[in-house]
Amino acid sequence: MGLKLRSPTPCANPYQSICQTLMTNPPPPQPPIPAPQPAPQYTPPQTSGLAIASLVCSIVGVSLVAVILGHIALGKIRRSNGAVDGKGLALAGTIVGYVGIFLFIVLVIVPFLLVGGLVVGGAAAATSWAEKVDQTNNELQSINDALTKYSESAGHFPSEDQGIKALVTEPTTAPLPKKWEASFTTLPLDAWGNEFVYRLPEDPTPEDPLNRPRPEVISMGSDGVIGTFDDQSTEELLP
Repeated sequence: MGLKLRSPTPCANPYQSICQTLMTNPPPPQPPIPAPQPAPQYTPPQTSGLAIASLVCSIVGVSLVAVILGHIALGKIRRSNGAVDGKGLALAGTIVGYVGIFLFIVLVIVPFLLVGGLVVGGAAAATSWAEKVDQTNNELQSINDALTKYSESAGHFPSEDQGIKALVTEPTTAPLPKKWEASFTTLPLDAWGNEFVYRLPEDPTPEDPLNRPRPEVISMGSDGVIGTFDDQSTEELLP
């Protein structure tokens, strides 16, 4: 009896089951390795044209436009996520623009307002002064007319001691008027609130009432000082 050879088993223990599984179910083929993709090309950020325009405008003196363009450029640069550059140019244009606006206000607008205020104030003061001069002249004319009326009824002008008050209240000291009538209810004042100065020259011919010298009534003017340039007198009134 001959020996019967046994066919070898594909796999021997202890890995028989694993080997059988691999032989009956081989692993799927590996997918091909993809070809390497080319690296994306780098695109440098573009310089903002508004930033350049802002800087140029600030240099040539168009300050307000420079500030506006600078703020617009800064906003677009901030929202571009790095695609737009020029922040330094925009900042420089904006800052120089603000400096130009400040200098314009200090060197042009403020002096203009000051000069304009002085001119307007001076014109208003001159108008007010002229109106007061006219008002005082009218008051002097009224006093002059009242003195004429007083002289006709009283027979003489008030003395220097009696003064213009004799036109408001009847004198009680000599010379007493022959007939008296009030010309004013209150003591007249000039336009600056000052009392009038009353002067009566000495009568060289008291026996001749027709040649009696007229009294002079004087306003001391705005300075309130007698004998200065702004005095006004009844002698300056037109006849």
